[in-house]
Amino acid sequence: MLKIVFSALIGLSWLVPVSAQDDLPPAYLARYKVIFEADWSEETHPQSFPSNPHFSGLVGATHNQDARLWEIGELATAGIQSMAETGAKSTLLNEVNDLISEGTAESALSGPGIDISPGVATMEIEISQSFPLVSLTSMIAPSPDWFVGVDSLSLRADGRWLSEVVVDLLPYDAGTDSGSTYRSANRATNPPEPISLINQSPVGNGVPLARFRFELLETEGMFPISGYQSGWYYVPSRSGEGINFNVAQNEDRLFISVAWFTYSMGEQMWLIGSVDITEGDKMATVEMYRTSGTGFGQAFNADDVLLELWGTLTVSHPECGLMFVEWDGGPDFGTGQLLMEQLVNVAGLECE
Repeated sequence: MLKIVFSALIGLSWLVPVSAQDDLPPAYLARYKVIFEADWSEETHPQSFPSNPHFSGLVGATHNQDARLWEIGELATAGIQSMAETGAKSTLLNEVNDLISEGTAESALSGPGIDISPGVATMEIEISQSFPLVSLTSMIAPSPDWFVGVDSLSLRADGRWLSEVVVDLLPYDAGTDSGSTYRSANRATNPPEPISLINQSPVGNGVPLARFRFELLETEGMFPISGYQSGWYYVPSRSGEGINFNVAQNEDRLFISVAWFTYSMGEQMWLIGSVDITEGDKMATVEMYRTSGTGFGQAFNADDVLLELWGTLTVSHPECGLMFVEWDGGPDFGTGQLLMEQLVNVAGLECE
């Protein structure tokens, strides 16, 4: 499975693949366990360490690329200000609900905090391919307006849900209060300043205060096979081969036909197959045959066509415009998988 580790530094996420193998099939929905692990202590941040270190309840959203709850270098919204200064959630949740109404966010997230740090809090979230980003925050308390969080974190890579994502959490300043110590009196920053990474004591010594660990629990959901998915599919980095996929129907039969135009040992190899399906099926396995024999044009003779069973191809559609294929070509060709993009569709049939 593919596991990614992030270190949140100055608004950038440094990616470290822990394992290159990813055996998770694509799916439309995923459910994750979010583990909020706090290390913040007098040992990690000894200067003026407070007597009651804690983190406010988690608050955020799942959304797409058109939504932003917060961003380094931008001014904090009223919701982020309220969260960072007091730990309150309601204003930020109202902002998330506005994004949901606009169609750029899917769900509001609200979870527990950590009463005493070091400590751990957990929650579960559901996320979809249409809204695959997570923004999640928590106030560092006590503090003037400091917080930890992730901004528009994607839980997907290469068309699949990641099995685990770990993000180290450094402190951010919301730019709305000018206090410089944990227990500074309220002193509104006027005018407000952009959100920034804290790199000064007592909290900004470069040591993460905590981490978010997103662990994949389960996935579900693929599009039912239908005529909307008919067309040509390919992988952009593998231009020169492709699959023609068609959903067809006659009086009493609903079936798919597949033709894979590929290569073997430097020569063209055509693999063809078809299989009956039932309306509502989300996956189908097709026996694929390799063709040979006969000649071209006037030399063609149907009696000379040879069909050799090559193996199987299993197809599914995790979302519009994508087809996931898994093959088993036996001892000669082995097994593998590709996530393919739809190059062309049938005129008048467009998946939505």
